[in-house]
This record gives sequence, structure tokens and C-alpha cells, in this order.
Amino acid sequence: MAYDDEEQLEALRHWWARYGRGVVIGLVVALVAVLGYQQWQSWQSRQLGAASADHSAVLAALDQDEVETAANRVAIMQQEHGQTAQAALATLAVAGALVETGAAEQAARQLAWVTDAQAGTALADIARLRQGEALAAAGKTTAALDVLQPLPDGQLRGRFLELQGDLQQMAGDARAAAAAYADALEQTTGQRRSLVEIKLNNLGGAPES
Repeated sequence: MAYDDEEQLEALRHWWARYGRGVVIGLVVALVAVLGYQQWQSWQSRQLGAASADHSAVLAALDQDEVETAANRVAIMQQEHGQTAQAALATLAVAGALVETGAAEQAARQLAWVTDAQAGTALADIARLRQGEALAAAGKTTAALDVLQPLPDGQLRGRFLELQGDLQQMAGDARAAAAAYADALEQTTGQRRSLVEIKLNNLGGAPES
């Protein structure tokens, strides 16, 4: 029995000499990975918490009609929490307030930031639509039409087409506007559909192909 124990011990020593260092390194790497992931999660949680607090502060400033204060806070959010949805939502809110105060071009620049920061998301499409509206309010019809391209798929497509029709009508192209409204009608439901129908009927209905 002692001989067997010595053989097993010798085999263990041989195995450890051959593989032990790799096992230790593997354990260390795994431990570092776990600790790093936990630290990253903690950091991300702190970032989201700070972004949420900033978002609330922006909305509070807007409630007090302190648009400049809100815009300054948003600028900080864009630098410190630029990849968060909270920064994008706060920027959308500030852009809406800027349009109401007549600063449509400034609003369009804010919305362009959201489009870039949230590329590939639904928020980017919402920002593009709002940017088109802001540019239209600033009298920049051609730039607004450019912003709408390419048209998105999904629920916002009808709103994009409707705005495209509005802009084309502003540009004096009634036929193109009617075609856009006709396409929008196929993508729109509810009360918005009635508004699009009125716009289309005011232009004499859908153009003949």
C-alpha cells in the first residue's frame, strides 16, 4: 500500500511539474477576469446612476423654463455619458425646448449629435425626424430633406414620408408632395391618418402614375 502511495505521489509531482504552472496561470487569469468584470459592472452602474441623475436635472431645469441651464447640463452629459440612452433622451428634450424658443438651428445640431451617438437605434431615427422638423422650422428645406434619407423601415416610416411631403410642398413641388403623402397614408394609422388624408386631398389626391 505504501508503495502505491509513493507511486501516486510521484505521479502527482510529475504532473504538477509539467502542468502546475499552467494551472496556476489559468486560475490567476480567471480570477482577474472575474474581478475585472465585477469592477466593470460596478463602473457601469455608477455611470448609469450619474446619467440618470443628470437626466432628471435637465428635465427639472426645463420645467422651470431654464433652457440654457438645461443645454449646459446636456453638454456635460454628452461628454461624460455620451453612449447612454439618458444622454440621448435629455438631448431630445432640450432640442424640443430650443425649437419652441426659436433656436431651431441649435436644436438641429443637438439632434445631429443624437443621430451619431445612437447610430443604428430607434432613438437615432427619432432624432433624424426631429432634426428634419427643426431644419424645416429654420427654413432649411433642402437640408431637412437630406436628413430624412434613407427612409427608415418600421413604425416611423409613415411620419418620415409625411414630413417629406410637407418639405416638398414647402419647396413648391406639389406632385412630389402628393406622392409622399400617398405613400405615408399606406404606413399611417389612427388620428394621424386623417391628417395625412387632409394634406393629400388639399393637393388634389394621389398623382396618377
